[in-house]
Amino acid sequence: MNLSHLRRYAIARTLFPPTDLDAALDSIGFIQIDPIIAPAWAQDLILRHRVTDYRRGDMDRAYPSLASEEVFFVNHGYLPRTLAQSWWHQRPITERMVTHAAMTHKILGYIKTHAPNEGAHPKTINAYIGNEKVTNYWNGTSHAGTQLLQHLHAQGVLRIVRREKGIRIYGLPHPPTPQPSLERIVEQAFDTLLQTYAPIPKQSMTYLARLLANSRPDLKIQIQHALRHLEERYAHTTIEGERWYWPAHEHPEQLMRSDEDKVYLLAPFDPLVWDRTRFTRFWGWEYKFEAYKPAHARKLGYYALPLLWRDMCIGWANLSVIDAQLHAHIGYIDKKPREKAHRIALEQELAQCAAFLGCTTWHIHPHTT
Repeated sequence: MNLSHLRRYAIARTLFPPTDLDAALDSIGFIQIDPIIAPAWAQDLILRHRVTDYRRGDMDRAYPSLASEEVFFVNHGYLPRTLAQSWWHQRPITERMVTHAAMTHKILGYIKTHAPNEGAHPKTINAYIGNEKVTNYWNGTSHAGTQLLQHLHAQGVLRIVRREKGIRIYGLPHPPTPQPSLERIVEQAFDTLLQTYAPIPKQSMTYLARLLANSRPDLKIQIQHALRHLEERYAHTTIEGERWYWPAHEHPEQLMRSDEDKVYLLAPFDPLVWDRTRFTRFWGWEYKFEAYKPAHARKLGYYALPLLWRDMCIGWANLSVIDAQLHAHIGYIDKKPREKAHRIALEQELAQCAAFLGCTTWHIHPHTT
């Protein structure tokens, strides 16, 4: 077993053949949500490779009927409802909920009376409680009702029932289910992370455990215990002095990507490229998400999508839609491949991306800094 084997295993298990939405969600495990649209939300860019005939916005349209929940896990994203309910269960009450107890009670009373299932828009809640403003996390101002809705959702007191033009609509949660032990909840969380990001190096697993503890500080002891006992629960190997983990039931030697002449343009938060440590190990260059950098400091672009060719990430693309035409600015770490197969595969990927976005045509531009 070497890094080349692990890389081909990671690609094969992560970029599985397209299926229906329910099956894809089960196979992925956790899907990160990001608010930037460039040219679509991250969750749409992730699902388009894994769901047959997926179109932008399909997840939002299907969400009310799915067994998934929006929840803050290691990041904000979609989790299977069974794990989401456990992850919400008995979270510590936040300080803001205590200091705004009367307002919290009023919000819950409104939703229970007027919108238990269909949910309430934050604008409606803010108007109901008087459009009070509070200081937000960035020292600006936000509506108090919006912040309290977010806190109540984080506690599992409310759930996101759907979205309207990207805005979260809040309603009452599903009936509670019997809860497993705290140790079992953490085991399920680790299992989901391995399902999503395996094979994963120890350094990255430690980082994910830290994110879990930030999300549920009351589970810190159980999380540390699970981290110390990874070898007992998961398959593993050591390559070049680094320990790697994957689900115990999987056999990398039986699930490796063959040399397929195919191009994928991947979201920055796609499970295959999310772990920047693993990215550098697999492909030998540093991929950075630069949307929050000033324009003059960007090397790859505002929302660069890693470009996977065969089993190597060899470059990136920035996509935009102008007058129903998809524009792709392509850059390469080294030289652009000269094979005709690469050109054909890139054109096929752009054509599929254009259909996903509802564009009529597409055009390739070289990357400029």
